[in-house]
Amino acid sequence: MDKIYYLDNAATTKVFDEVFDLMKQNNETSFYNPSASYKLALDSKKNLNSAREKISSLLRGEKGKLYFTSSATESNNTVFEGVHLRPGDEVLISAGEHPSVYEAAQRLLKKGVIVKEIPITKNGKVDTEKYEKLLSNKVVLISVIHVSNETGAVNDIKNLVKIAKSFNSRILFHSDGVQAFGKVKVNLVDLGVDLYTISAHKIYAPRGIAALWVKKGTTIDSFLVGGGQEDGFRSSTENVAGAIAFAYAAQKVVAELENNKQILDSYKKTFLDKILNSEIGKFVTVNSPDDAVSNIVSISFDKIKGEVLMYALDGEGVLVSKGSACSSKKAGNRVLDAMGVSQTDIIGSIRVSFSPYEKYDFDYISKVIISNVCRFENNVIVKK
Repeated sequence: MDKIYYLDNAATTKVFDEVFDLMKQNNETSFYNPSASYKLALDSKKNLNSAREKISSLLRGEKGKLYFTSSATESNNTVFEGVHLRPGDEVLISAGEHPSVYEAAQRLLKKGVIVKEIPITKNGKVDTEKYEKLLSNKVVLISVIHVSNETGAVNDIKNLVKIAKSFNSRILFHSDGVQAFGKVKVNLVDLGVDLYTISAHKIYAPRGIAALWVKKGTTIDSFLVGGGQEDGFRSSTENVAGAIAFAYAAQKVVAELENNKQILDSYKKTFLDKILNSEIGKFVTVNSPDDAVSNIVSISFDKIKGEVLMYALDGEGVLVSKGSACSSKKAGNRVLDAMGVSQTDIIGSIRVSFSPYEKYDFDYISKVIISNVCRFENNVIVKK
């Protein structure tokens, strides 16, 4: 095949060329352990903290501190393992959470913690009315994803925090902002959250570096213990090159957010127009709400299983996914199911996620999707 069209940017992104250069330079000339005491190591520490301050500033995180971790999964697990929870305490998570939140919450059940799911509506967002009814004096922690990794649906985190804090100001509110940071404006002071997770490899920086923002006054225990790095919050030799790369990429995508949104809006419209207005349009359902972020589209086909289509497209240079890469080994789709999407549409679903830094031949992409859906006419999935 002549060209690969990568349409799985919600899973991971291609690292910026400039980021590679920064990491190479740091690993060649400033590779010193920031926990050491000699001058060059102290300079490395300054570079680490400079990266921290840059990212924190982009988040409007002046009322808290940003701690570097190895991944968003680690950040999310740190929240559920680090918040003081006792048997009988209640934790609320939305039904639309990423597996790293969902599974971390389920593990608390073994400790006698009560975990309740906040229902989501057919548009993939938290059902506010049902959310309010779940609040009680036993609730200690709430976690709601900012932007859905499955559909791109955007939750009104500010309003959800306001509702929780009005009920009980001591409730801790965490949000997984991995798919939000760099795609929508994030202002942690305005949102009012106590804990917020972000990740580098979703914004064109390398894997192996992420962060957890913790509001001042929030009590949370260390998840990793050892040498006492990150002010004792997260022991492990710091990934300075990764932090510098993270900060650079974050500054770039945030500065270009509005322009990128226009590009992504155009990509999403063009893609959907070509699919929905084609001969297979009547067999297509868009699962993402109209006001979802423009880089993620969940779409279902009646005439072909999503998994079959995904592999067929792979053979023609178009890379899509069935959904979250962290759920790829599991059958079904927990989030779409919680939205009330039919089992037929879940079976026939794929996720397409664009990058504003890539060019796409939508004529070719739509052509191979349409031709493969038509090719599998004998594998029809009939709606009930």
